[in-house]
Parts: sequence; C-alpha cells; structure tokens
Amino acid sequence: MADLEEYHMEEIDDNPILLDDEGTHDMIPSCSYKSSFYKSSESCAQFPGHIKQEDIKIEDVVRQYALCFLPAKSICRFKTVSKEWLKWIDSPFFSHKQTNHFKHVSGLFCQFPGESPSFISFNPVAYGVSSPSLCFLPEPIDVRTSCNGLLGCQSRLGDDAYYICNPVTKEWRVVPKPTLYHGPETAIALAFEPDVLKFGAQYELVCAVTLPDRAALLFEIYSSRTNSWRVCTAMCLELDALPLNGDGFYIRGFVFWETQSGAVLGFDLKEEEYGILRLPPSSNPTGALTELRGELCYLLPHKDDDAWSIEVYGNMDMSLRRVIPLHSEVLGHLVDGQCRALAFVNDDTIIIALGMKVIAYHVRAHKMERVSDARTDGFVRYLPYVNSLAPVGPFMRKTALYP
Repeated sequence: MADLEEYHMEEIDDNPILLDDEGTHDMIPSCSYKSSFYKSSESCAQFPGHIKQEDIKIEDVVRQYALCFLPAKSICRFKTVSKEWLKWIDSPFFSHKQTNHFKHVSGLFCQFPGESPSFISFNPVAYGVSSPSLCFLPEPIDVRTSCNGLLGCQSRLGDDAYYICNPVTKEWRVVPKPTLYHGPETAIALAFEPDVLKFGAQYELVCAVTLPDRAALLFEIYSSRTNSWRVCTAMCLELDALPLNGDGFYIRGFVFWETQSGAVLGFDLKEEEYGILRLPPSSNPTGALTELRGELCYLLPHKDDDAWSIEVYGNMDMSLRRVIPLHSEVLGHLVDGQCRALAFVNDDTIIIALGMKVIAYHVRAHKMERVSDARTDGFVRYLPYVNSLAPVGPFMRKTALYP
C-alpha cells in the first residue's frame, strides 16, 4: 500500500485551520498567482479589433460563464428567463460544466431506519431538491452513500437492488445484479470524480463484501463505463478490518471504511489494493471519519468541564493535529447536550449534532447556525451532499425536473 501511505503523508498541516497554534483561524494569505492571471483594468477594457464591445450583452456573459458556478436549485429558477436560457440549462454540456465547477457541500441527506430519506439544506433559498424522499425511484430505498451530487441507494425489498440517482434531475439507474452475494454486512461507497475531459458520467460503486464462510473481505466494483461488475483479486484477511462499521466514502482515488475494532480500511481504486490505518485509542461512536481539504481526518468531540471541543486527528498515524474549541458563549444552553461529530464541510465548517439540534459551527468566525432538529430516538446517518446537475449516464430513467 505504498500509494496509500504516500497519499496520507501529504501533510494536513497545509490546512490553515490546523496550522495555527495561537487559537486563531485566519486564512493563509493568498498567493500572488492572481497578478499573473488577471490583466490590468486598462487592458481588460480593450476588446480585440474584430469584436465590437456593444455586441456583447451582459446576459450572454452570465449565461455562458457565471451560471455554472451556481447550485442546481438556483439554476433551475433561470429557466424562465428565455428560451435560449432554458435550452442552455437543459443541455448535457451545461450539466457537465456545472458538475465540474460547483462542488460546494450544500446540505445533508439523512434517513432514520425504516423511514423515507429527507434533505437538510444549509441554505433553503439556494440549495434544495424537488423530491428529498426520492419517491421518483420505483421502490422504497435506503440512501447509503453520496459523492459529488450522486446518491447510491439500495432497495428495501427482497432483491436488495442498488440504484444510482441524482435527486435534482431525478435521473436514476438500476445497477445489474452483482456476482457475489451481498449480505447485510456488505459496506459500500460511491466513487465519482467529475473530470472536465470526460464528458460522460464515469463512477464506480465499491463494495466490501464479507464472505459468509470465512473471516475475509472481497472487493466487488460496479463501473458505469461498462455497466458491469468485477471482483478484485485482493482478499482482505486482516482481523482489524472485520466487521466494518457501516458504509464508507471516497477521497481522491481512495475509499475508506471505519471498522468496529478502531481502525480504518483503505482501498486504492487504481491499484486495487487495501491497507489498514489505526484510529486514535479514544475513538468512539460520537466521532466521524471525514474529509478536510482533500485529506482524510477523524473528528472526535471532547468535553472538559462545561466546554466542548472537537479534536482533529490526521496523517498516517492519526495523531492529534488540532483542537477546535466550541465556545460556550456561542453554543449557549446547548452545551449540556450530547455532542456527535458528523462531517467537516467546505474547509471551514464542522457539522455536529448537539443535543436535539444539528449545528453548523464556522471555525474561523466562531459562529454557530442551527441547521435542523436532530433525531434522538435512534442512530441516523447524515451524508454530505452537493447540489449538482451531475449526470447519471446511459441506461438511465428520467422523470420531469423541477415543476
């Protein structure tokens, strides 16, 4: 697992949140590349001789260059501007462009066992989906994994079929039946990396399958490019990898699953090899594996007297990299509740369940926002979601977009 080790040796200290030992969270000054990228205001005002300035309309500039940086819900409002805008927004090229430009985590998909899924928006005005319960799918499902705007779901019925869908466009694909038997212990992760050079949707559903007759894991992968499964030759016999503690997630070519023995199982999609990382000894169910600026890290709530803090662990040894205090004057009466880490999103915000609330805590600004009420009558999984127009690809079914 040399590649896995090299991946994790990229220092998390490059993150401005983790570097600062003085208790502040200021951004690192921006580099000077902007000076070479942007022309002076004088040169920008000069158009080439063969282009007349009056021929360029602001609405054309916005449509061609600005719309792709907006979330899907906001984009859908612009369909009523004109027929030209409607045609442009509905085009596959624009969907591809928006998927590559907009990667801001917009909210959380959550689901209580036995109930329909729901969506928690970080900004209901800007981010949203038309059918958060995913009722456009042909049968009741459980949402199990999320990656860059696409969801991986599984049927609750007897065939346990997998579905890949986009909750914005209501496009979906039923995945062919796998080769191996995927029992209830099977843990999955959706791997989707938008690529500006790859126009078609290319993603993989990676499944860690526990063999029923022995203590071992096999990796079976579905590819959207071939619409088929393949079983990897690597067989995991590590005792620390069994059993897995639920589904995993994808980061930059690797899939990670937390194990019930206090370790992390990492799988290299390119080399199709696995490796084991140790979690900190104090890890517990209130902690969470998550992504921080493209790196794997582990968040662990800690309470000292009446003050909560979030411990951030990273690197190959999952050593303590930073302690982020959750200031009591910001949390108020919520300081008395149970704290559970959910995710680190958008390089600045910790999502936590504190008491009966889901809280977005902005680290640099020491600012707290109540996102939603939290369920306390059982374990609910929260999956970060990007409000994207990401295509599902061929072999899909599609219903109408936003009414």
